[in-house]
Amino acid sequence: MLKEPLPEGAVVDEPVRLCVEADLRTDGKFGKQWLVVTGKRLHVFSENGDTGLSEAAWALEDLSEVKAESFVGGGAVLGMYDGKRIELVRYTNARSARFMTATHLLEKWMKGEEAELPEDEAKHCPRCGLPLEIGTQVCPACLPKSRTIKRLVRYLKPHWGPALTLAVLSISGTALNLLPPYLNKPLFDSVLAPKEPRPLEDRLRLLGLLVLALLATQVTLAGVGIVQAWVAARLGNFVTHDIRCELYEHLQYLSLRFFDKRQMGTVISRVNQDTGQLQQFLVWGSQDLASNVLLLLGIGTMLFVMSWKLALMVFVPAPLVMILSATCWKKIRFYMHRMFHRWGRLNSVIVETLNGLRVVKTFAQEPREISRFNARSLDLAVTGAQAERMAAVLFSGLGMLIMLGSLLVWYEGGRGVLDDSITLGTLSAFMMYVGMFYGPVRWMSMLLNWASRSLTAAERVFEVLDSEPDVKETDNATPMPHIEGRVTFEDVTFGYDPHSPVLKHINFEAKPGEMIGFVGHSGAGKTTCINLLCRFYDADEGRILVDGVPLRELRVADLRHQIGVVPQDTFLFSGSIADNIAYAKPGASKEEIIRAAKIANAHDFIVRKPDGYESWVGEGGQGLSAGERQRLAIARAVLHDPRILILDEATSSVDVETEKQIQAAIQRLIAGRTTFAIAHRLSTLKNADRLIVLKGGEITEIGTHDELLAKEDGEFRKLVDTYQEISKVRTVEG
Repeated sequence: MLKEPLPEGAVVDEPVRLCVEADLRTDGKFGKQWLVVTGKRLHVFSENGDTGLSEAAWALEDLSEVKAESFVGGGAVLGMYDGKRIELVRYTNARSARFMTATHLLEKWMKGEEAELPEDEAKHCPRCGLPLEIGTQVCPACLPKSRTIKRLVRYLKPHWGPALTLAVLSISGTALNLLPPYLNKPLFDSVLAPKEPRPLEDRLRLLGLLVLALLATQVTLAGVGIVQAWVAARLGNFVTHDIRCELYEHLQYLSLRFFDKRQMGTVISRVNQDTGQLQQFLVWGSQDLASNVLLLLGIGTMLFVMSWKLALMVFVPAPLVMILSATCWKKIRFYMHRMFHRWGRLNSVIVETLNGLRVVKTFAQEPREISRFNARSLDLAVTGAQAERMAAVLFSGLGMLIMLGSLLVWYEGGRGVLDDSITLGTLSAFMMYVGMFYGPVRWMSMLLNWASRSLTAAERVFEVLDSEPDVKETDNATPMPHIEGRVTFEDVTFGYDPHSPVLKHINFEAKPGEMIGFVGHSGAGKTTCINLLCRFYDADEGRILVDGVPLRELRVADLRHQIGVVPQDTFLFSGSIADNIAYAKPGASKEEIIRAAKIANAHDFIVRKPDGYESWVGEGGQGLSAGERQRLAIARAVLHDPRILILDEATSSVDVETEKQIQAAIQRLIAGRTTFAIAHRLSTLKNADRLIVLKGGEITEIGTHDELLAKEDGEFRKLVDTYQEISKVRTVEG
């Protein structure tokens, strides 16, 4: 939060643009300071115990080079004033990210550039206090439920036939349900206890007709119920199928930044658990809810038609029911959403642990992971218990109030029978309607609980569907079916967190057919350059051009169809070896697949397997060594036949002999293609046309292998020397 409240007693003359609270004093002890920026000045307020606030202020035009510096355990905001470096505020690591963002904004403002405060990344909803997932400010509990229902109704349009049929069946079923109690009136008044004497034969005949009418009603109701269940099952499943497919398709096209901010288990729970909850409601809950609402309206009408005085008795507890429901359902919704949130956290632990099961077993950390799972499961259990307890209070209270209404009707109705103002048949039918009326009221509480859960699930699904990809293709994007391979970086700056750049002012050009090597320590920005070239992310500043056309103006499909990537961490899908090689070209022939495997030096180990190219590969490449997986990734890139080839540590997981063979294959592969290669084994980049040396996100050197090696104080020479020293140590240890 970059616009926190000013400390009590602080006064500034201009509107506050930025206010960030620090948790250390300048002497390093815990305390509070506030960095406040207005239109023309920077203020620092410090809390000094009983003496109140102290203030220091500088004109922005007198400050220069304001930046956040990281230390062990924390950091400080530093600036240049009157030719001297001064410390403005100090903070712990807990507040490091917000001060990095604040100083980045401040730098822009001091240069006269426009920059907006980023959206607040609060962990709780400011309105209701519910926990929010990282990267979202939408609180499902605070969204209007009517909007969610309207949005769900739009999914019924392609299925209007079954939806209309279901509506007709619901109305018909409600009308039929109202008939049996009404038949009780003639049963008592004309058959069992008539006020005027009637022949026994007439009473028996009427009794038979009434019984037949009841039988026909029940048979018809059973038939309507069966058809209604069939239609509802088809409608609910197919509507959920549409939503699930739309959600999965939308996830495929969301930018990687969306997934960077979320745990994968939480995303998976949106696709399966939330849509599953929605499906159960659409199949069963929605029709029950609709039927009960219609039944309540129908019964209410019949009660007032038969006796408006007794009907008023039925509704005496209604205000208390409404108050109890409003109080309890607010709490229940709170716990329901918290339960969904904790389900997502539990799923995240399961996915993460099972994916890293080898690491867990390698370090004998099973007890640790079991403890972590138990803690998450306990959080879920506590929230579930809280929700059920609140529901128990609601249901018990409703039961008591319903009994109160029934007793009032019995008393008033009994008096009416005794003074002949109503008949026994009318009271009997009325009491049956009362029983039917309070039945739906009881179920409505459970159905509303179900509806609340389902609408919360729907809102979580719609939240993902409403997420916009950061990387968007313009409406008039330029088609480029054939790329020559000229790549230009023009003053490119980028950060995964926009206010903490990973790359700073990168400039270079790769000519068609050139091989460019990226060199630098881990975290220098080598892979980030590749991510930007593939347009997994868009640069924050500057631009990248391919054949003179900015990436933002190119059709994304045309770009990626002509880029081949051999990643450092090879991922293979469940399926045959042939299917994995042909993933980028599904229609490839067997001959093309074999040729690609031979170029990648994978053919020999493939044919040694029992089923050859049809050998099954487990999820993630189980059953294959790291070197075999990497060679399959190279074969996949070969078959893709790209114009731009990217090798991200392509030989990092193979032995020296295999590396030589792959290097020979790569030399054949890169002919006529623009190639970008990243390698920690610097010897593998000897054949590169040029090397780009990165340090701290900036280019420090560009040149050929020999040119850079000749610079004794150069960054590349230092890297080579370090690599050689490590190699000597490994040789001695070996």
